[in-house]
Amino acid sequence: MDAFERPMTFSSATTKGNMTTSEWIAATGKIGPETPERFRVFLESEGRNFRQIVLHSPGGNLAAGLELGRMIRRAGLSTHIGQTARIFESYSANCDTWWDEVNSGMCASSCAYAFLGGRERFVNSPYYPTSSSLLGFHQFYGSPDRGAEMLSADEVAAIETSTLSVAQAITGQIVLYAIEMGVDPRIVALASSTPSDDLYYPTSAELDELSIASGEGLSAWFMEPYADGLVAAARPHRSDSMLEQVTAYCRAGSGEPRLLVTMSLQTPSYPNPDDLPLNALEVTINGQMSSLPRRDMDVRYGDGTILVTASMGGLKDRVLNAKEINFRLDAARVMGGFNEGGELDDAARQSIALAWRNCI
Repeated sequence: MDAFERPMTFSSATTKGNMTTSEWIAATGKIGPETPERFRVFLESEGRNFRQIVLHSPGGNLAAGLELGRMIRRAGLSTHIGQTARIFESYSANCDTWWDEVNSGMCASSCAYAFLGGRERFVNSPYYPTSSSLLGFHQFYGSPDRGAEMLSADEVAAIETSTLSVAQAITGQIVLYAIEMGVDPRIVALASSTPSDDLYYPTSAELDELSIASGEGLSAWFMEPYADGLVAAARPHRSDSMLEQVTAYCRAGSGEPRLLVTMSLQTPSYPNPDDLPLNALEVTINGQMSSLPRRDMDVRYGDGTILVTASMGGLKDRVLNAKEINFRLDAARVMGGFNEGGELDDAARQSIALAWRNCI
């Protein structure tokens, strides 16, 4: 039997990196009444401060799914979707040559509600990129037998003597749970219109509009004065991205357009900037990637951050005509990384152009 169809298990996984996203809890399999207790035992036995959980599950018991979601929220975990796989570089090597990675996965039915417990929530994760993962909701029928997992026997008996149905009572509990998790309860209406033998997959627009998933990519570019000039900058939507800010500016005297990438230094593993395992900064403009090599960048540390400065002279015209731009690190696994970007509108392009004209 595939692990997807077995009772849910929890295990620790790692890319062998040193970022908070380099280690996660792999949660795989069906959610049953025993799942929350298994999760509690796992967290206590590991005794480590995980920040991420990656879910791959067809769902199962609704009450257990809601409780698992509440436990995920209390633990301060971010939720992702995917199948965790262990990769072996060589089975015959004498040294430690394995690591874990995440492939596309599914989180459906009661797993979808457990997913909503995440402090940050990612259907297609920038940290564990996959071709496409699926988040699916559907209707939960409320017969007295099935209601037993959500309601006590006395509650079911009271409902049966009223004008309220068990299904309505369960739906009410799910709505309250969605509100508790900061998610627009309209998702429950969409789920309730989908038969239990089918799944509703929220669109990208719905994931954003209903606050089902955390915002992806960069927020809107903004301008601010600096010294005698201007800079234009953008920050990630997410609070847990390694990237803190991308800043476009130009240096007075040379007039050279530059890009400053500010990243959080999660662990003080590289006290010497020369030791940072960074190969390049990749800038993708309208789908075409350009690599800015390490030799052409200035790398500094300051106050818990990594500051990377790169010349944009060769890309200036392309950026100022870009409809979409994305930034990614080409770096060793041990460093971690980010992959952030988004569309550029006229206001963003004009802000960057002004920053590159009004040097600091």
